[in-house]
Amino acid sequence: MVSLVKYNMNNQDVLNKFADGIDCGQVIVEEIAKDLNLDVKQALKAAAAFGGGMYEGEMCGSYIGGLIAVGLKYGHCEPGDGIAKGQLVSKVFEYKEKYKELQKSNICSDILGYNLTIPEEAKIIEEKQLMTTVCPKLVIDIINIVKEL
Repeated sequence: MVSLVKYNMNNQDVLNKFADGIDCGQVIVEEIAKDLNLDVKQALKAAAAFGGGMYEGEMCGSYIGGLIAVGLKYGHCEPGDGIAKGQLVSKVFEYKEKYKELQKSNICSDILGYNLTIPEEAKIIEEKQLMTTVCPKLVIDIINIVKEL
């Protein structure tokens, strides 16, 4: 697995956000929104429903947060703007390729090795401290991907 430790945020910074109730995807969109001088509160709200693999252990909230961040950075919003849409689609595919260099899957339970919605497996996740080791690193790596796009 490749790591992109270039961004100035560190694991403890991410863990502090987690402790404040900010989920993985939200951390990503917050940082990108700040870079783009966008409304951070609205960006946080846009990513709020995706923590914990959409609270189902499914698609990773960080992965989704990265896609939202790509949309914030390159998204089209005017009807008929095919050029902007084409640029967005290109950046989405680039994001996905770079993500594949980091993780073999974008499914939360695959990334952690356990499903956090199954009580027995959630206990293992907690015992192995996977949410505090695996997730912050992935958040930072995704922020780096989006910043480099």
